[in-house]
Amino acid sequence: MHRSIENLASASLDAVFPRRCILCGAIVGSVPWSPAPLCTSCERTLECIRGPRCGRCGRQLISEQDYCVECRGEEAALSRIVPLFEFRGGAARLIHAYKIGERVSLAQYFAYKIAQEKTFSDPAPGDFFLVPVPPRPEKVRSGKLDQVGVIAEALARFGFRHRRPLVRLPGGGQQKLLDRAERLKNASASYALAPSGQIPGRVVLLDDVCTTGATLEACAKLLIQAGAEVIGAIVLAAD
Repeated sequence: MHRSIENLASASLDAVFPRRCILCGAIVGSVPWSPAPLCTSCERTLECIRGPRCGRCGRQLISEQDYCVECRGEEAALSRIVPLFEFRGGAARLIHAYKIGERVSLAQYFAYKIAQEKTFSDPAPGDFFLVPVPPRPEKVRSGKLDQVGVIAEALARFGFRHRRPLVRLPGGGQQKLLDRAERLKNASASYALAPSGQIPGRVVLLDDVCTTGATLEACAKLLIQAGAEVIGAIVLAAD
């Protein structure tokens, strides 16, 4: 009964204030990722990564086999990263609206897409914990959106569990302003185990945009050193 009332209220609100797609402005009808403001037409055009992927970073392979040039021969604690999209076009606009514009309802769409990703379906979602990459503490104090954490929470409706055994340390340069070598060094000094955080046995890391993978690698190393089995990472997009 309670759910029926909620559905009726939602339908009434949509009739008076119809949701419009954040990309094209069209009215959004019934979609499985409701209430995220994204229509099915625009969803079909998002820049998914198609064809063969690099076995580590998940980017599309052009002429290489198994691994891209950047990942070939590189030793890493994190063996696999799975991006949903390429960070360009409509996908980049959507992620930007979520991260910068703080359109929180878009977390439902990203959660839906992650739940459809089959790479980590064996083991089942209940056999591992998602560990979101933690936000900068200054961001939390200012009341801004913890976009990765909100997606982890939204994934609960699909049977995913999450824990937060990591913290982001204060200070440190922003990753986007650094080159690859500096990113690796900065990331290693930017994260730590939470003082009272319980370390899950099996882990899939969760982040928004991956450029060099330095942040994910630093987080994976911390968790592995603490005794966790890190089976991979999933991100919204590869830049």
